[in-house]
Amino acid sequence: MVKQGGVGTAAVVAIPLILVGTLIAGILLIFGPAQQAGACGPGASVDPTQIPKDAVAGYSGDQLTNAAYIMNAASALGLDRAAQIIGVMTAMGESSLHVVDHGDTAGPDSRGLFQQRDNGAWGSLADRMDPTISATNFFKALERVDGWEALAPTIAAHRVQGNADPYHYEKFYPAAATVVGTLAGKGATVCQSGYLVFPLNPGYNMTDDYGPRPFRVEGASTWHPADDLQHYPNPCHDPVFAITDGTVTYLAGYQLSIKSPDGYTVSYLHMYLNEVLVKVGQQVTAGEQVGATGDNGPATGCHLDLRINVVGITNPTVAALPRSETIGGPAGWVNPEQFYDAFGLTLCAPDSCRRTY
Repeated sequence: MVKQGGVGTAAVVAIPLILVGTLIAGILLIFGPAQQAGACGPGASVDPTQIPKDAVAGYSGDQLTNAAYIMNAASALGLDRAAQIIGVMTAMGESSLHVVDHGDTAGPDSRGLFQQRDNGAWGSLADRMDPTISATNFFKALERVDGWEALAPTIAAHRVQGNADPYHYEKFYPAAATVVGTLAGKGATVCQSGYLVFPLNPGYNMTDDYGPRPFRVEGASTWHPADDLQHYPNPCHDPVFAITDGTVTYLAGYQLSIKSPDGYTVSYLHMYLNEVLVKVGQQVTAGEQVGATGDNGPATGCHLDLRINVVGITNPTVAALPRSETIGGPAGWVNPEQFYDAFGLTLCAPDSCRRTY
C-alpha cells in the first residue's frame, strides 16, 4: 500500500543496477549526471492495437497494451521517454501492468494500474480503473514533484506514490526501459541515462565465455573477447537490446557497435543487417531494441556475441576492470561478466541462465 497509490506485488523480471551509498550519489559516481528530461521532446506515442505478439521483458498481451496507454498519457502531456519509463516502472511495481480491481491489507481501497487510493486525489473509481486517466493523473502528480527530472527514477516514483520503501521500484527499471524502448521503436530520442540492462529477454543461456577458445570456430579468432548468449530451442530472430545509452558508431558486416557517453564501446555481433533497427550516428537508450539474433559471420548457430571495448574509457569503475591483454588476449577488451558484476548485476545468474560450453 502507498499513501496515495498502493504497494502491489509483481514478479521481478530484471535485476536493477545496485548503487552504493545513496542511489543518486551512486548514479553520479558510476555514470555521471543524468540528462535533463526537459531537453528531450515528447516521448513516442504507441498504437495500443499494434503491440508485439511476443513477450517483452516478461510482459505480454494486456500488460503491453497498458504500457502503451501509460506511454501515450505521458506523451499527451508533453513528457519525454524518461517520464514514460518512470510511469511504466511504477505500474510494474504496483500491479504488474494489470488493471487490478482490488487492493491489499494496507490499502484495501487501492485500485488500477497504479493502485491509487480512494482519497479524492485520484478521481472516481472509474478514473482509477481507466488506464489512460489513471496514468494521466500519475504524470500530473509527477510534474508537481520539484526537480523530478534529476531524481533517481525510483525516488521520483516514490514521491508520487508515497511507498513505504522508496527503492521499491528500482528493480523494475530495466524491464520498464526495455518495454518502453521496444514499444517506441527505432529512432526514439535518448532522454534517460544511468542504467544497465540485459541484452536479451530473460531465460537465455551462455554458450561460450570470454577468453581463449577451447575449440576452433572456422573464420573466428582463437581468443574470444566476448560472451555468447542465446535462447534455446529458438535462438534466431530474438530481440537484442542496447545494454546502455550511447551512439551507434559502427554498423557493417555482422557487427553493431554503440559507444557509451563514458567512452566504452559495446558491440553486438552476428545480427543480419536487414534486422538491425538503428543506423550509424543514431542515439539509443538502454533497453531499446537494436536488432535480432542471427548467425551472420563465423558462427555455429544463431546467438548474440556481446563484447565490450574500453579504449578511451572515462568511467573509473569500468577502467579498473582487468583488460584482455593482461591475460594474453587482444588489447582493449573486458570480460562482460565482470563488467556486469562491477555494477551489481549478474549476466548469467545460476537460477536463470544455463552455461552450455
